[in-house]
Amino acid sequence: MMILRFLIGPVLMIAGVESSYKAVNVTHTDTEIRATLLSPDTEMISPLLLIISLSSETTVRVKIKDPNNERYEVPFPETEYEAKRNMTGSPRYKVVVNEAPFSIQVSRADSGRVIFDTADQELVFQDQLLSLGTTIPSTLLYGIGEDSAPLLRDMDDKVHTLWTQGAYYVKGQGSNLYGAHPFYINLESAGSPESNGVLLMNSNAMDILLTKTPPTVTWRTIGGILDFSIFVGKSPLDVIELYTDRVGKPFLPPIWSLGFHLCRWGYNTTGYMESVMVDMILQQVPVDVQWSDIDYMSEHEDFTYNKERFTLLPEYIDNVLHKNGKRYVVMMDPAIHARFNKGYAPVDSGVKMDVFIRNNTGGYLVGDVWPGDTVFPDFLHPNTTTWWTEQLTNFSKELRYDGIWIDMNEPASFYDGSKEGCPWSDPLEKPPYIPAVRTSLQWQTLCMTAKQHQYRHYDVHNLYGWSESRATRAALLSQRPNNRTFLLSRSTFVGSGRWAAHWTGDIDSSWEDMRASIPSLINFNMYGIPMVGADICGFQDNSNKELCIRWHQLGAFYPFSRNHNTLFARPQEPTAWGTESTAIIRTALLQRYRIMLYLYNLFIQANSFGTPVMQALFMQFPEDEMTFDKDRQFLLGSAVMVCPTLEEGAESVWVYFPACPWYSIWDLHRVANGGEVLENYPAPLDTINVFVRGGSVLPVVWEESGIIPTAELVLNSPDISLFCYLDDTGAALGTLLIDDGYSENKDREVHRVQFKISNQQLEIIPVTMGTKDMVRVVSSVSIGGVVLPGGDVEVMVGDMKQCDVIYDASSRVLVVKQLQSEPGKLVTTDTHSIVTWKAATQYK
Repeated sequence: MMILRFLIGPVLMIAGVESSYKAVNVTHTDTEIRATLLSPDTEMISPLLLIISLSSETTVRVKIKDPNNERYEVPFPETEYEAKRNMTGSPRYKVVVNEAPFSIQVSRADSGRVIFDTADQELVFQDQLLSLGTTIPSTLLYGIGEDSAPLLRDMDDKVHTLWTQGAYYVKGQGSNLYGAHPFYINLESAGSPESNGVLLMNSNAMDILLTKTPPTVTWRTIGGILDFSIFVGKSPLDVIELYTDRVGKPFLPPIWSLGFHLCRWGYNTTGYMESVMVDMILQQVPVDVQWSDIDYMSEHEDFTYNKERFTLLPEYIDNVLHKNGKRYVVMMDPAIHARFNKGYAPVDSGVKMDVFIRNNTGGYLVGDVWPGDTVFPDFLHPNTTTWWTEQLTNFSKELRYDGIWIDMNEPASFYDGSKEGCPWSDPLEKPPYIPAVRTSLQWQTLCMTAKQHQYRHYDVHNLYGWSESRATRAALLSQRPNNRTFLLSRSTFVGSGRWAAHWTGDIDSSWEDMRASIPSLINFNMYGIPMVGADICGFQDNSNKELCIRWHQLGAFYPFSRNHNTLFARPQEPTAWGTESTAIIRTALLQRYRIMLYLYNLFIQANSFGTPVMQALFMQFPEDEMTFDKDRQFLLGSAVMVCPTLEEGAESVWVYFPACPWYSIWDLHRVANGGEVLENYPAPLDTINVFVRGGSVLPVVWEESGIIPTAELVLNSPDISLFCYLDDTGAALGTLLIDDGYSENKDREVHRVQFKISNQQLEIIPVTMGTKDMVRVVSSVSIGGVVLPGGDVEVMVGDMKQCDVIYDASSRVLVVKQLQSEPGKLVTTDTHSIVTWKAATQYK
């Protein structure tokens, strides 16, 4: 029987498949269900083995595989979090296996709601086609990427194709891009926070079909096995925590990487790089990191730099960047110039260690990337991490880089397959079913028959960026064993966030792509990759002043904030648009540094629990139907809501305020009571609207006059201010976490302080002390939402009356400066302090 692929409208259909499996020999234990699956169809693999793991209260794992022939499985390591999870109480789910025809149902144990149901869905299991559909509770579906599309997935017969490809950036739901993330979150019903998530751990090319009636997700992949993890969550955030238990928690970035980054393709000399940095410093625009694109290389060869145009680059890194508290990140492409036996040590060393991908005849597969003919390291080979580490370590002695940028790692090539072509008669090159990839499986990448250690590229193509990220992190750790690493990868797969940050690639300098960046970044936070950003001002083509101002305002609140543009495009750094524009951009970036401690705390939480740094409104307000499709505004953590201006010429924005009080971030004025829309909220060109949720406390560091802040300066600032935003009960909570900003050790010293407000009282509660230099002075407290009779207020710290107090009854804002617990003794975070306030008459 032939499997045919064709299109009916936008929907991929399969013709000629009429097989039907039944389950026999079904056995149950407390931790597992097993069964044999039989099919009378000779085109199907039969028997199959079904293994359903029930060892976790919250996660069901369903594997369907061939028991008689070893098939490829993703070489994914078990995480420490997954290993610790076991059944300690009652499971949240029930599992039913129906025998004939075979199907699986996973439902909630308490309500009986079915969340994963393969009934009436055909199971196809052939050598090069595996397919299974599942009906789900609702059409409120998020995830499945990487693509550029609205946040809430359109389930009206849409196809998502997962196949990592570079070359150019395409728009539209389902069009495959640089990464592959076969994971979704389903909000099960309006009015309830209950959510589930499903991961298919499979790295082959696949289509995922979404249909609306009934809501159905159909998974079709061209190899491997079916290995589903079903996460039964209490809320969307709970699902993400369970998912990152499975795939690994995100890496904790070094503090400097949270600052503003500056890069371009077109820094063609050291002098040009230095002139841009000097201009930023002279105009007092904060920047922590400068990057080099491929310009710096000699003949585009990895592990080299051009000693004519970049003669002084090592001195610039050491004496300008590092001496001024800046960092330097360098680009590395995976493709290695195939200049054998001609003095290019990296390729000759790689030959000796047998680390390069081979073609179907056993020779090296030769592609075409920036240097010309290239070979590709096989990062799944056991020798390659050692070889890669040696090359990076040797290069670090020439250029003292602080981080690595790995690009073109889908892997990308300018040949389709290889220089010699591919063996097109091989079914790996032209499988019976080809997912809806751009052009072909081989387009701008490698042949499917290429050999990677014990694997076929056909199976592990989507793992290339993932495996390179793992090797690069290992290399960086070997250079600085006690320090956190920073690396940025274009291509990602499930679990890449354990090692790497990501950016959205070669986007256009357009309002459309600026808008699209918000759902893209939210999705990557769902995938466990919170350190993510988009090129501020866009990458392709020329930006313009208004777009670049608005994009800097938005990008100041990206988790990863970097301006980067392309070769020959006009300059677009913050100082490129005139002094007035520079001042506006400086103001936006300074806001990032003021809330840097809050942002840093979010990354610490992400590293511990998988909690997204950048969140969609529905994640915090899953019972509010108005939040389900909102992707033009977003949250940082639970407290800060960013509402950028995303339309050309606009001077107002449409803002939805979910149901709770909301305050303007800096003047602490209450602007909304919640559950309301403000259609024309003022947004002049010099303003980005940022609001804070009532019930929150933010630790803030104000920049000192004449001193340009860096992330490290903010972390080590001796003083903090507390900005407090009361909820309707007069309460608020916040946390401060201070560490050294660099240590990789999970047992590092951490100063943890809790701030708690209730009943007109602020408690400063040290939870863990850390080291003495982590203690901070609380120099001021500002509180929004204070309702007191009259205009006179008295503030006490313990028994000490405070002198520097301002209360504005009309705006309901209380500000206390120079807090003292006793004469001459400032309030510090290492001492339990209580600040109280009342109307002056209440003290008499």
